[in-house]
Amino acid sequence: MRYGTVGAALAIAVTLAWAGPTRAQDAAPEVRVQRADGVEEFVSASMERGFAALQLGVFERLGWSVAEVETAIALSGPHGVIVTMRLGSPFFFWNEEVLQLADAPYREDSETFVPLQLLIDFVPRRISELYAFDGPTFTLQAADPADWGGTVVETLSPSEPQTPTGIEQNPVADPVASDRDQVVTPEYEGDRIVIIDPGHGGGDPGTLGNGVREKDVALGIGLIMADLLEREPGIKVYLTRDDDTFVPIWDRGDQATEWKGEQAGVFISLHANGLTNRSVRGFETYFLSEARTDHERRVAAIENAPLQVQGQSIDADAEPDLGFILRELRTLDHQHWSAMLAEFVQEEMANFHPGPNRGVKQGVFAVLTNAVMPSVLVEVGFVTNEDEGPLLVQERFQDESARSIARAVLRFFERYPPGSGTGGPGDGV
Repeated sequence: MRYGTVGAALAIAVTLAWAGPTRAQDAAPEVRVQRADGVEEFVSASMERGFAALQLGVFERLGWSVAEVETAIALSGPHGVIVTMRLGSPFFFWNEEVLQLADAPYREDSETFVPLQLLIDFVPRRISELYAFDGPTFTLQAADPADWGGTVVETLSPSEPQTPTGIEQNPVADPVASDRDQVVTPEYEGDRIVIIDPGHGGGDPGTLGNGVREKDVALGIGLIMADLLEREPGIKVYLTRDDDTFVPIWDRGDQATEWKGEQAGVFISLHANGLTNRSVRGFETYFLSEARTDHERRVAAIENAPLQVQGQSIDADAEPDLGFILRELRTLDHQHWSAMLAEFVQEEMANFHPGPNRGVKQGVFAVLTNAVMPSVLVEVGFVTNEDEGPLLVQERFQDESARSIARAVLRFFERYPPGSGTGGPGDGV
């Protein structure tokens, strides 16, 4: 663990000399830190990953406290602001609010780099009384740290558990543990609803590969996950299907919304991936938003394919109703919560899955559009990979997957919903 803090009066202004647009790979910005005593320091940004990034130490020069523990990063700034993030993830917390950068922090040669966007975009907009960014001159005006009396807050410690609560990992070598009810349970106020949606089913097998059917993988994990969560106090579980039957995509979200009612709830859709490139493997979790990459659009198209059989389609640009749904989700803040849930799923899966961790992604999935609650679609692996495909049908793998996703749900409920007293936004924490 590393802590860094600067207590003396330092920066009056930070001037960034820029030679091109944010993503120009042939031009690296230079940061000029202008100190109160007139001393200037030049810090070159890195374009190593194709985007502008600064060493984490720049925040120390601005009076912030910096802490790193393994892949976790924490920044403590003025007015008690705590920014926490993880290497490789574009999502981060500003206090208790989950936000997203265009790029992810990374570590290179033992140095940690964070996207320049954090310093020139989020900080000035959210602490405008102390920081102001002028685009034309690329200058960040920063208050003297002495003006806000930055207090060093120890936000991370080696003793903090990486998985604070949730269902235990399977401690034995048997395919399925016999002690699923031995769990660590957080305190809940009222029921939380978990709707588990094993994808495909019946005449829709989903993706096929290596003798593995996606629908079987999804159902196997879903049944174990339901069994685990039903043992948790304050959790009520529903399954969109509990056998090999086909449930229309639109009906799944509608039914989930009806089951949830006015209570706090989440919707988890379980799937397995496939590609013609059989060397690809790993796991990824999606939330509902416009797809950004060809891969995200491809996965959404595959999972939405049953609609085409029924003569239906889904297109964010062509369907005005879908555009309304996406806008409404932003208004309700469900996208932020869904992104947080997806991040927790990825973190928990990474504890056992051989990987790689393909990260949190987004796309327009029909099954998520009318589930009016935080919702994610989990792709637990690639059936088309010759090694990973057979792994997906093993009882041990399905048990570990179910446990991981269940733990992610319990972690999520510690922060959600607002006003529940669980530490989420709206509690004033």
